[in-house]
Amino acid sequence: MAIPAGVKAPTDRKKPAAQVDAEAVETVEVVWRDHTFTIDADPDDWPVEVMLAFEEGKAAVGVRGILGAKQWADLMKTKPRSRDLGDLFDAVAKAIGFEGAGE
Repeated sequence: MAIPAGVKAPTDRKKPAAQVDAEAVETVEVVWRDHTFTIDADPDDWPVEVMLAFEEGKAAVGVRGILGAKQWADLMKTKPRSRDLGDLFDAVAKAIGFEGAGE
């Protein structure tokens, strides 16, 4: 069907629902102490930088990447210690189906 003269074709069409569903990334809530964080449920959906950080032993950088900027800022307001990040990552690991961070 041709677009009538003087009418612009829409450039902001919404994606079909099936495409939106197919592109959706599943999330999971991680409850840690008095906080709830929402993260990508599948580590395959985590940014490559996150995976590299863990491979290089940079757990704090990895946790920051998993949480994202806003949730990381919220966490930093609690003044966590290094051991807290390990405990938080154990909660992340359990939330995505592992027994613990080392499994």
